[in-house]
Amino acid sequence: MMVAALARMPTSPRFPGETADSALEVIRRHQSAAPVDVGALARDLGINVYQDDLGRHVSGVLRRDEEIGGDSGYAIIVNSAHPPARKRFTVAHEIAHFVLHRGKAASGIEDDEFYRCLSNELEREANRYAAEILMPWPLVNRLQDDGKTELGTLSKALGVSKQALAIRLGLPYDQDWS
Repeated sequence: MMVAALARMPTSPRFPGETADSALEVIRRHQSAAPVDVGALARDLGINVYQDDLGRHVSGVLRRDEEIGGDSGYAIIVNSAHPPARKRFTVAHEIAHFVLHRGKAASGIEDDEFYRCLSNELEREANRYAAEILMPWPLVNRLQDDGKTELGTLSKALGVSKQALAIRLGLPYDQDWS
């Protein structure tokens, strides 16, 4: 599927809660090249990232933990059984919770399939923020200008799933993108 025919997207990202200026500055510093290095981004935000078997239904956890947390006191644990693109989106999603919602969850946030299926505005907000972290419009536009115009090529360059990119681009996503 070609994405070059899509209208050009805005070059100024709009993050929800832009009052977190320092976090936004850190995020933007990491968005100059594809794929965005979410591990380095998490470290720069003071968050340690770990992988563990979290079971079938849990994608990731943002946890306040003085022992394993980074300088911020927080750690992200992603499901080691998930594919790389899913892990990257989960890390970005948990970073979004850290930036936007950490005051709303005293000890942490666990994202499981049931929780994500709920019509929960915090989850939708974290998903949008994660998409902006991993697929900022200036980077998407630059990759398209460099000839990466097919969904598969562009998603691979960004290190995201075809489905995540299709959603970001406003394309139908109820298809099998494998």
